[in-house]
Amino acid sequence: MIFLVLLLCFFCPMISQAKGQISIDASHKYKGMAAPFSKGYEPSIEKDTMTLVVPFLSDQKMDEDRITVGIDFEREENSPFYYKNYQKRVKKSKDGVYLYQCQIRLRKDRVNGQYPLHLWAQGKVKQNQKSNGNQVDFPQDQSVIHQKFTIYVEITDGKALVCGKDAIDDTDPILKDSEEGLEKFPQESGELSSPITEDNGIGQTQGTESELTSQPRLMISQNNLQGNKLAAGESIKWALSLLNCSSRNSVKNVKVTLNTDNGNLVFEKMAWYFEEVAPKNVMDLSQTLTIAKKAVAEPVQVQFQIEYEDSKGNAYTATETVSLSICQKQQAELDSVSFPEKVYASDTQIMTFQVQNTGLSVIYNAKVRLEGQGLFAQGELFLGNLEGGTSVPGEMQVFAGTLDMDAQGNIMENGGEKYGNTVGNVIFSYEDEQGEQIEQKIEFHTCIQEPKTLELKVEQQKPQTNQWWITIVAGVFLVLLLAIICLYLRMKHYQSIIEPYLRVRNSGEQKEGT
Repeated sequence: MIFLVLLLCFFCPMISQAKGQISIDASHKYKGMAAPFSKGYEPSIEKDTMTLVVPFLSDQKMDEDRITVGIDFEREENSPFYYKNYQKRVKKSKDGVYLYQCQIRLRKDRVNGQYPLHLWAQGKVKQNQKSNGNQVDFPQDQSVIHQKFTIYVEITDGKALVCGKDAIDDTDPILKDSEEGLEKFPQESGELSSPITEDNGIGQTQGTESELTSQPRLMISQNNLQGNKLAAGESIKWALSLLNCSSRNSVKNVKVTLNTDNGNLVFEKMAWYFEEVAPKNVMDLSQTLTIAKKAVAEPVQVQFQIEYEDSKGNAYTATETVSLSICQKQQAELDSVSFPEKVYASDTQIMTFQVQNTGLSVIYNAKVRLEGQGLFAQGELFLGNLEGGTSVPGEMQVFAGTLDMDAQGNIMENGGEKYGNTVGNVIFSYEDEQGEQIEQKIEFHTCIQEPKTLELKVEQQKPQTNQWWITIVAGVFLVLLLAIICLYLRMKHYQSIIEPYLRVRNSGEQKEGT
C-alpha cells in the first residue's frame, strides 16, 4: 500500500492586486478526502494515479463565482510526476468552497522522497460588492487575486535513491536507503505547463537517465490585443507570435490549434504547422480577427493547443491561453427636439425630445440639460440607465428671460439688447461601461420677443328700467286694431246684403217719374 504525506508548508500572496485572500480550508473534509488537511489529509492512489483534492476559500466574492487553479512542477531528476497542464476553472459550491480536484499520473519507476507541488489560485473579484455592509468598488486594474501555495508529497513505496545512473530494485538491502550519486535534472527557467509523453502515449520517451534532456518551451511572445477592447462588429489585425524559449534546442513538427467556446469571434485560421523552429526563433500566428455585431460584451478565453517534438523525437504538448475582451459600442442619441420659434419674455414654454439607445449595451446615468442665452431650464433631467434598443420621451420647462441676463438670471451691465434671436443647445450625456462620459449637442434657434400687453375694455351697462306700461299700451292698441278690423268686416258684410235691395228700389222710383 503506498503511503503519501501531504504537508502544507506555506502559502503566500504572489500577486495581490485586489484586497482579499484565497486560502486553503484546512479544517473541513470534503468529497474525495479521507481527512481534512489539519488531520493529515493524504491523496488517494490507484494504478499509478494520484487523486488530489484541495478546498479553497475566498474572503471576497469572485466574478461568476469561479477561480482558476493550476499546478507548477519543479523539474527534478527523480520526480514521480508526469508533467501536464492541470489548470482548471473551479466553481463555488453550495458550501461556499472552491473544490479543486485533479488526477496526477505517477511514474512506475518513481523514487522515494518528498516532492513539491506548487499550486496557484487566481480569481477576479466581483465589482460593486458589499464588504462588512459597505459598498466596495474595485478598480478595473486592481481586481485580481493571485496566490501561490507549496505542498509536499512524500512517496515511500517507490525505489530507493541509489548511486549511479541506473535505478536498482528497492529490495536490495545494501542500497535501499542510499541517497548518494544524484544528478540534478537540467531544466529551462519558467513554469511548467505541458505534459511529457512516454513511448506508450502517456509520458516522455525515456532511455537511460544519461539521455534525459531539458524540455523546450513554446510560449506566446507577442500579442498586440493584450489589454485592448475589441469592439463588436469590427475586424482587426491580430499580431500574435509563438517563441521557442530554448537557447539550445530546436523543435520540430510543431502543430498549433486554436480553440474557443465563443462563437462571436471569427478567425481566418484555426491551425498552423511548422516543420522546424530554431532556438529563440518565433512562429507567426498573425491573422485578421472579426467580432460579430451582436457579440455580448464579455472576456473571452482563447486557447492554443501546441504539439511538438524535440531534436530527439520526444513528443510534447502545451497549452497557451490568451484573454480577449469584447465590448459593445454605445450608440445612443437625442432626437425629435421641439421648441417654439418665438417666445415672449417671462413666458414658460415646454421643450420635448426623445432619447434613443440604438445599441445593444446598456448606457448609464443618462442626462439632458439646456444651455442658451436668455433661456433657463428648471433643472437637469436625469433619465438613469437605459437598456439597449429602448427609447424614452422627455420634456423640460424652459423660462424665457431676456438676452441681457447671465447664466444665473441676473441683469448684466452693458448687456446689450434685451430681445431678439438667440441660440440654445440641448446637451445629452451618458456613461459607458468604463465610466467614461459621452456627450451629444443639438442646436436650436428661437426669438425672444417683448412681452405682449393686452388692454381690457369694460363697457358700462345701462341700468335696466321697468317698462310694464309699454306692454299695456301695446296690448290696448292691438285690441283696438282688432276691433276696427272686425267692425270694418262687419260693415262690408251688411253692405253686401243691403246693396241689391237699394238697387231694386232705385230702379222702381225712376219708372214712376217717367
